[in-house]
Amino acid sequence: MSSTGEDRLPLIHFTSQDLPAEQNYAIWRQATDTLFDIALHDPGQAGRFQADLTSYSLGSVLLGHTRSVAQCFSRSTTTIARSGIDHIIVQLYMVGGYHGRAGSAEIEVQAGDICVLDCAETFDTQASDFENLTLVIPRVLLEAKLPRLEALHGLVLKAGSTWNRILSQHLLVLFEQAPHMTVRECERIAGGAIALLAACLQGEIETRDEQAGANVTRTVLHVRRHIDAHLSDPALDAEQVAARFALSRATLYRLFEPFGGVAGYIRSRRLRRAFFALRARELANLRISDIAQRCGFASMATFTRAFKAAYGVTPAALRSVSALNPARTGPHNPALDDGQGITRWMHEITADQHG
Repeated sequence: MSSTGEDRLPLIHFTSQDLPAEQNYAIWRQATDTLFDIALHDPGQAGRFQADLTSYSLGSVLLGHTRSVAQCFSRSTTTIARSGIDHIIVQLYMVGGYHGRAGSAEIEVQAGDICVLDCAETFDTQASDFENLTLVIPRVLLEAKLPRLEALHGLVLKAGSTWNRILSQHLLVLFEQAPHMTVRECERIAGGAIALLAACLQGEIETRDEQAGANVTRTVLHVRRHIDAHLSDPALDAEQVAARFALSRATLYRLFEPFGGVAGYIRSRRLRRAFFALRARELANLRISDIAQRCGFASMATFTRAFKAAYGVTPAALRSVSALNPARTGPHNPALDDGQGITRWMHEITADQHG
């Protein structure tokens, strides 16, 4: 089960060979609870469930290797609010893959692909039997290095592409060397690893933009930046945006159709900003009504209704400690400590980045 060396990286490990299937499934669900809601394709298979996990805490990020059976992974708005986690997940699938939706877009991942998921967004996927490496990075570590963080969700670096080859080799070597690294050695290379990751992801985003059409992509990017810069203005709407960029409303609507329309996009960005503000420790003394106003909502009632519809909880509930860091309920089971350790690490790397 869990073990750590005096000067080695913190490690959590469990394998199906050492556990009854039911206990293996319980630990797996505990370990993934902060990131995913999981379900087996056939609930009757729980008694024959298998999952092997080895995860290292690399200080500011987490790196893990997983091998398991076919199952469904999802993250709903309720899970987003409950977990208090908004990290970025980067996964290299060595075996198997999945298909489904990341936000409103379809996603398909095959063996050899690298995929990126934003834990502040929803997804619903169905995986085959699989083996993967997963890197979990606090959002704040990438914000300064990636000007378009919102483009990451559902990004797939296909096997054989330049950016995939560079990043996959880096992840494999990093995991291979993790058992031999000291904490001090890890601290020395962590910054470079994140910089390389950001460079590969930015390269893939630019490649995808070129394929989509540079002019259209550039226009959408400029409009989205304008919207983000003016979310606090209650008068911000489709008509104002169209006038600002000399676009017809029909053209603007067509450009934003993939994002749920202009009004839907503005509302989702305001709610997203409010979500992060409600979780920010430095804004803990700011009234919720002030946060609503800063995010462009004309009234507290409108904000509360829209927020609960989006996240399944009220703004006040999200802000509460119990909503952000749910305690384990029920009798204590020592075998679940490995799964609980993953959850604890998730919150620790968040806290470390926010002081």
